[in-house]
Amino acid sequence: MQAIAEHLVQHGATLVFANVFAQQIGAPLPAEPILFLAGSLVTKGLLSPVRVVMATIAAAAIADTIWFLIGRRFGPSVRRLFRRRSPSRSHEPPQRAGGWFERWGLRALLVVRFVPGGTQLIVPVAGARRVPFAVFFLYDLAGIVLWAALPFAGGMFFHGQIEALLRALPGGAG
Repeated sequence: MQAIAEHLVQHGATLVFANVFAQQIGAPLPAEPILFLAGSLVTKGLLSPVRVVMATIAAAAIADTIWFLIGRRFGPSVRRLFRRRSPSRSHEPPQRAGGWFERWGLRALLVVRFVPGGTQLIVPVAGARRVPFAVFFLYDLAGIVLWAALPFAGGMFFHGQIEALLRALPGGAG
């Protein structure tokens, strides 16, 4: 973990961007630990908070735009995929297979990042449903900020504990 902190100090926003983009595009690579650590390093003055926040927002927004455009381009296929993957319920007609999006609409974008893989499922549905991009983007941006703020602020708040943990690990400083 110490090596990750050193790389993060050295490469800062670039590493945050790459990690967040990879997670949001669908790679099983959590971004929350890096955001947590970045928050800690920002508190110590080792990273620029503006650059970290902008890298996080840009990476997630670019990945979501890609998923949105996939949904827009392949809309009927996206809908069929949901029909096949959703559990069959006698009281729920097939057109309700969009799950969260069907029930919550664009408000689902505010919380879907907290569900692993949820973004890759909901965002293409928004595109397939022909939601205007500007409206989608505003909800998506609010969801990105809400999601990223929790680990980032947590890292800022618990920076002393993170530093102690890094020192206690093998190869830690001090």
